[in-house]
Amino acid sequence: MQKKIKHEPQESHSSDWEKNLKKEAQKETLKKLSMWAGIILASVAGLAVLVILASRSGPNTEPVVNENVREVNINTDIIEGNPDAQVAIIKYTDFQCPACASYNSTLKQVLAAYPDDVKIVYRFFPIDSIHKNAKISAQAAWAAWKLDKFPGMKDELYLNQSSWENLDKPEEEFIKYAKSIGLDDAEFLELMNSKEAEDFVNQGRAEAVSLGLNATPTFFINKQQISVRTFENFKELIDAQLNSTSTSAESNIPMESQDSQASEPTLPPLQ
Repeated sequence: MQKKIKHEPQESHSSDWEKNLKKEAQKETLKKLSMWAGIILASVAGLAVLVILASRSGPNTEPVVNENVREVNINTDIIEGNPDAQVAIIKYTDFQCPACASYNSTLKQVLAAYPDDVKIVYRFFPIDSIHKNAKISAQAAWAAWKLDKFPGMKDELYLNQSSWENLDKPEEEFIKYAKSIGLDDAEFLELMNSKEAEDFVNQGRAEAVSLGLNATPTFFINKQQISVRTFENFKELIDAQLNSTSTSAESNIPMESQDSQASEPTLPPLQ
């Protein structure tokens, strides 16, 4: 009689080292998840700070006085607005500069808000090393100024910047703008291509370089270089200038001498 061999059931569970391996893998996964969660939270917080800083409406920096900025001359400077206004905003501009064009509507808003108190003075700073049509567009603006149509030409140049900035011969486009604002094309073309126009633009660029400017637009209020982005920025600085002027004027008014009135004699009482 054969003996029956009893088979022991095999263990179905994993060995201890396999269990430890799984635990270590789980710990590593949790550690990675925690690390990525921290990175995401830090990124969101950083982005929030940037958004808050970008949304602030105040100027970037305090105004910096530059005594070398020449005084405004109503006969030789290109001025938009009231020539006798107390506050002069000087804009060194390049008509092919996209940033310069972006400020055009803001400056219109400034003139509308301060029709008597503010004038915009345009001084040309064509950076033709990066803007191939900056110089000739400035000459077009000067020609329109000589014909008393500068604001209209300025608007056309800024508004249609993308249409002429890369043209080999933008003069034909400028003539269209001249006609649209009521100028005689032959007279405009002659002035735009004149030596007087070229000299005016070259002098403007040399002046900007002598002031240490290296970008457009660059703004000054009177002799203070300012960093502005919005109408509210301009308004704050303009109001400060107007208030300062008003205070100075009041302090210079001589005090009226008080009339020394003799006191009436005291009458003796009736007897």
